[in-house]
Amino acid sequence: MSTETERQPITPRQQEVLAWIDGYIDTHGFSPTIRQIGHAFGWTTNGVMCHLRPMKKKGWITWIEGEARTIRVIGGDA
Repeated sequence: MSTETERQPITPRQQEVLAWIDGYIDTHGFSPTIRQIGHAFGWTTNGVMCHLRPMKKKGWITWIEGEARTIRVIGGDA
């Protein structure tokens, strides 16, 4: 698993998504759903996943497969 020092760079759009997720968690105390992210950016759920998967692979976020509202920003630093 990646640590903060092993993070790979993400695109500006991915940074925007990361900041949105981090802000949502700060405001609500729990992570957004995939559909909520899609609604915020005007994307389908598949479009959301096309952004989230690379962010996970690059070490910026994590989640538990098959469980709702488990997206976490690694290090909490958007």
